[in-house]
Amino acid sequence: MKSIFALISGIAIVILFAASSNAFALTPDIASIAATTLGNINEFIMSDTTSKGSRNKPDSVSNLGLIRKQNVENVDRMLFNRKLFPLGRRRVVAYAGMQYDAQRKPEIKEIISKLKDLGVNCYSYLIDSHSKEELSSLPQFCALASKSGIEVWVVLVPPSEEPGHPGTPDTSRYPPYGLNYVKWAKDISTISKSHPNLTLLMIDDFIYNLNLFTPTYTKEVFAALKRENHDFLLGMTIYEDQLKMKKFDLKTYSPYIGAVEWGYQHNAHLSPNYGISATSLPVSINNFRKAFPNSVLIPCLYFTPHSSWSRKATVPYLKEAMTLAYQDAGVVLIFRTPASGTVEYNLVKSFCHEHHASHK
Repeated sequence: MKSIFALISGIAIVILFAASSNAFALTPDIASIAATTLGNINEFIMSDTTSKGSRNKPDSVSNLGLIRKQNVENVDRMLFNRKLFPLGRRRVVAYAGMQYDAQRKPEIKEIISKLKDLGVNCYSYLIDSHSKEELSSLPQFCALASKSGIEVWVVLVPPSEEPGHPGTPDTSRYPPYGLNYVKWAKDISTISKSHPNLTLLMIDDFIYNLNLFTPTYTKEVFAALKRENHDFLLGMTIYEDQLKMKKFDLKTYSPYIGAVEWGYQHNAHLSPNYGISATSLPVSINNFRKAFPNSVLIPCLYFTPHSSWSRKATVPYLKEAMTLAYQDAGVVLIFRTPASGTVEYNLVKSFCHEHHASHK
């Protein structure tokens, strides 16, 4: 979920070096992917949004009480679904924040220690710039996390965020499988069979990359994942204003979506109240529940400046957003895992302690 402008710059570099790219046979040409991604981003920026009618007054919702009641009832119902909530508890999820040693290996014990101190009960394990080492360390991480009662989600970056130099072969940029998400899904789902606390595979910025993730290819990824572990979930990042994009056929994709994550108030143009008020969050959650009635909903709360935003979220805003997400979606995703000793770190720690997040 990086800046759109940084993303466009990166894609331009990809296009310049596309001629020397060696992609897997299962994936389209990288230049085609990059060019179409630019078009998807442009359509995303220009498209009508779900909240367009209330953009200037995001908090003026006359039936907010009814919406919140529906949200909480939905969470209470979802908590009994052990495929979606294996431990029957609400989740506080820390995203990324891994440190690495001189050999590029994830410092697993250090991050587990931090997660335990924070009190979160779920960790979103990002596989990105150290992808080969992150994948090979995943089983060990899951084993240690399980001992501390921590659920694990894995996040893969899409073609639009593929790390590494675009002039190198695909598998060198994002080893070991490059853009072959069928192989990624099979491998990670296989690991989940031995580690039941590994429950979800997320693909970031899904809608920006529909030229690769066609319905047919998404079905292949889903099938590869389910063949190894039928209970393992596939999730995608889909922003609220993307739900009505012409290129996204919700009915076609919905059978494969076990979880959906979105960045709440992710764009300056659409979200003038970012960092000030989170009152519109229950409405956002309700919109996603209507679109995905049988999926895990994951509101991503930005604890750090992001995308087009340079504004820092206030502490009252973060408290409000965490409470609303926890109650109305049953999931709070902290973007990103805060540094020890910061105001944000202490805020998350206090919230988890107050709600007994690691035990419920």
